[in-house]
Amino acid sequence: MTYRFLPHTADIKVAFEAETVDELLVEATVVMRGLLAGESPVQGREEREVAISGVDATETFLGFLRELLYEFSTDGFLPVTLAVDYASETEIRGRVAGERFDPTRHETQPEVKAVTRHHLQVERRGDSWHAEVVFDV
Repeated sequence: MTYRFLPHTADIKVAFEAETVDELLVEATVVMRGLLAGESPVQGREEREVAISGVDATETFLGFLRELLYEFSTDGFLPVTLAVDYASETEIRGRVAGERFDPTRHETQPEVKAVTRHHLQVERRGDSWHAEVVFDV
């Protein structure tokens, strides 16, 4: 399982690599936590159900990331871990653990405005899954 930040002119671009779809989603949760809270510790004080479906792996991955951002934007919910109940190219079901943003404990980060379709790709290459996504900040 790996991810790395890639150079991008104004936004944040991330490349992911994982052996399974589940691991790809877990990595995406870790990255989103970092983008929203920096290095601040985030605890799994509450869980939220996620159920995402899409026409293919790209749309499903995008929907998952957008759901995490929506939970933060509307309720200040910071994700920390993901327990995957089921994951395929077209469906994700699971539980995201985390807590609400607390300015006394969590670092304020540049606002993530959107998860974009720009250069978005999710694909299986041999024995692993690869994804690239751009976050609009």
